[in-house]
Amino acid sequence: MLVVSVAWPATAAEIAAVCGRLDDGAIARILSTGATASEVLEAFTWYRADDQIGTELRRRRRGTVGAVYDILVEEEPDPEEFR
Repeated sequence: MLVVSVAWPATAAEIAAVCGRLDDGAIARILSTGATASEVLEAFTWYRADDQIGTELRRRRRGTVGAVYDILVEEEPDPEEFR
């Protein structure tokens, strides 16, 4: 039996749920990457983590995750506003 997994792009609500408050422009830029909710979560984890995460994950930010990470870095949301 063949199992196919389909990942849909994250919605604005999912992005806000993962990242907390972001302005509409940042959410629109993240939406334009086509990132899935999982990729947004991974990018947010990179953004919030210390430098060890790359070693622990044994991989680097790239592709859509890297693009979302770059958007988060540009926005520099207030850490106190995170859940």
